[in-house]
Amino acid sequence: MSVYEYWIGRNVDLNAVWRDYEEGAGYERKFRQTTCHLLEIEFETPPASDPLFAFEAVFKTTKRYFHDMKRLCLSPREYDEAAPLYFYGVGRGSAIWQWLGELRQLILFGTTLSDEKVVGQTLDNLDKKLSILSKYFGSDVNPKDFDAFMRAKAAPEIEAAVRKMLKQKIKRVSISRRPVQELKLPGETSLVDIKRLESGE
Repeated sequence: MSVYEYWIGRNVDLNAVWRDYEEGAGYERKFRQTTCHLLEIEFETPPASDPLFAFEAVFKTTKRYFHDMKRLCLSPREYDEAAPLYFYGVGRGSAIWQWLGELRQLILFGTTLSDEKVVGQTLDNLDKKLSILSKYFGSDVNPKDFDAFMRAKAAPEIEAAVRKMLKQKIKRVSISRRPVQELKLPGETSLVDIKRLESGE
């Protein structure tokens, strides 16, 4: 992708974009067959008055990092069966990003993001974190996922990209306790704030 394609849309290969969309119908079917929960990531930046200049960078970094985390932390069978991360929306004026995905993976992803850790880094107070998370999410909290997270190693480009994304300053990471089909979106408020739980607030 050139700087011109990113910033002003020059030379975007629209045929490829729409071909990829149309060939991805299977992912839409998978979504309808999957029990998904809501993940909200709230950044401190940018100011509400600014366009989302970093939208594409944050969007693609989040998608790629979630994918690589699954590949590194799940067994090959679990990886093949796992759903991707589905983009739901961005709340302007608040920098709140909403994603949908399977609860097990969202718990690992959300917890590590709120802790600002990249694959391969040690998670502090892990036993305490797992105990607190289990009170809200029960058996969907899988200790093996967290162990695999700390044992794995992210590609250097992924680690660098995630660190850049973290400079947007994550203010809140929340996950819905109930499946999205049961939520009253938008405006759902019954979310578990992982970052606040971990800070003991």
